[in-house]
Amino acid sequence: MEQMQVGLRMGGMMSQIVTIGRIHIMKQSNIFNKLIIYIIFLLLLTACNTNKFEESNIISIKEKKDTDCYYSISFEDTSSIVDLPWANDLSFDIIRIHDMPEENATLQTIINTNIKIAMTSWINGKVLNTDAVNLSITCHSSRYLSFVNSFMYESRDIDVINDYITIDMLTGQRVYLNDLIEVNEEFVNYLRENASKIKAPPHPLWQGVPNLNEYSPSELLEELNRCSYTQEQLIQNGYFSIDDSIGSLLFRNSFFLREGMLVITLEQGGESLITLDVDDIEPFLKVDKW
Repeated sequence: MEQMQVGLRMGGMMSQIVTIGRIHIMKQSNIFNKLIIYIIFLLLLTACNTNKFEESNIISIKEKKDTDCYYSISFEDTSSIVDLPWANDLSFDIIRIHDMPEENATLQTIINTNIKIAMTSWINGKVLNTDAVNLSITCHSSRYLSFVNSFMYESRDIDVINDYITIDMLTGQRVYLNDLIEVNEEFVNYLRENASKIKAPPHPLWQGVPNLNEYSPSELLEELNRCSYTQEQLIQNGYFSIDDSIGSLLFRNSFFLREGMLVITLEQGGESLITLDVDDIEPFLKVDKW
């Protein structure tokens, strides 16, 4: 399984790397501080990003395990997707899968449909301007495609969208944390009692490791459950839309995959990462190791 980072251009805007999040309306000073951190993050990633695509802008994945698996990844601007009501005002690149074997044509369609929904469904209001668009693929294989889409935007305020998305390439469905592991009290206790098994975030990510002792067991379980919220559940739990605005979407709990690793993101006055080797959490896995 490879991991790749992709710098993309959209409408002349510089592209780099990063998650979806959503918090209640923040004070202006808090927004400013977080945006400064985000900008520093982008500058660091600019220096580290050496895996840029050539002009073809296509990744080809071919793996041979039990069966042959082949597909390509390319990018499509949302302005070419006719059923998006905001396409004339806002556009950015989304991932498209193609070149799957003919017998997997239906699966390919399902994958592309679910990727489009995942990358565009958060837009519920008017976006006035976007900048610093970033798309990073953290895991791609015959089993999983995991990536991060991020950019600054302006609606009523300037904010950041960080959207972590993982797709099961065998079913075409979006995967949530509770699809991969048992999110329960036993897993919470394991994390609290085995802090030494939580790795430092993968280079070059800047986020730190959360202090899990700041949470009670019930609070940590609630935070982990939020990693599996759908967009609808986010709205139901207070992350509501604002008229003529998409609201604040900065740092929500989520996760992403890397080769042999599960990375859980928690919003803790910014963002912190619980990075785990799948070998260490095998008793909690609902699926085969990746």
